Amino acid sequence: MRSIGFLFREFAHGLTQQKFLHFTYGAQVTISLLVLGIFFVLLVGAAVLWGKMGEQLRVHIFLEDNLSDASVNMISDQLSAIEHVKKVTYRSKEEALRIFMEQNKSMSLSDLNMDNPLPDSYIVDVDHPSNIQAVVDKASQLQGILNIRYGQQIVERYIKILMLLVGISAVTIGLLVVFTYSSINNIIGLSIYARRNEIRIMQLVGATGWFIRWPFLFEGVFFGVIGALVALLILALLVSLLGEAVQISELSVAMPTMNLSGDLILAALGLLLLSLGLVIGFFGSLNKVNAFLNREAESQNAALRMRHMMK
Repeated sequence: MRSIGFLFREFAHGLTQQKFLHFTYGAQVTISLLVLGIFFVLLVGAAVLWGKMGEQLRVHIFLEDNLSDASVNMISDQLSAIEHVKKVTYRSKEEALRIFMEQNKSMSLSDLNMDNPLPDSYIVDVDHPSNIQAVVDKASQLQGILNIRYGQQIVERYIKILMLLVGISAVTIGLLVVFTYSSINNIIGLSIYARRNEIRIMQLVGATGWFIRWPFLFEGVFFGVIGALVALLILALLVSLLGEAVQISELSVAMPTMNLSGDLILAALGLLLLSLGLVIGFFGSLNKVNAFLNREAESQNAALRMRHMMK
């Protein structure tokens, strides 16, 4: 118990050294994790929007005229058997005309009642937007298909934007992890430099390497976790404000199923940031302390060799 108390006293003593520089590097850790969290939220938002967009993107498959009921039913079975197809809905030409007239009330379409030019069709729901093209390719091979329409340009453009966002986010997150690691290294380097004489005294009285390391490991984990908590609080506030902005704007009509303030997103974000802060803080400080202890060991060995040579 005395050893544990001593380690925590050493940890607390380290926090009181070079307060301004500790605050500066701690702020760098917080800002790095904050920006990392923002990119994480952007990626999650893009993925959620991509999924919701897929629910609204449907494949419209128009049938040839004069098909028998058996042929129409067979096409339905064939479409349902295609991989990634969630639902197949039949729309008759009469229903299609009614919907068209409701959407174009300003137009005079009474003459079309005598000769309906619209074909029968199937509306196909796909499980994910990335699978739409595969479903279209297989459906186009079926007999009795007149034409197939879907938001091809929208899908392709959004896939390009999403891939670009994923690439930029991955590179940025990687750089921020390196930057956070470097900041933790600098913090521990300051503490080691300020207490280098104490470390040498502990080595002379027989302190083990891990007994020397633990106060610095506590310090690195402390700055990593505190930085993650502050970043998480700021992000929770931003996500909450963004969610409220969506609810009171016209975007809520366009995205009625988007829940930008979801507890699940914040929970995942909190787990990510705390894990990163803990891991980067621990290994960043461990690397710095090991480097110092290795240099000290080399210096002591060099001094011993000099003494032997002088003898």
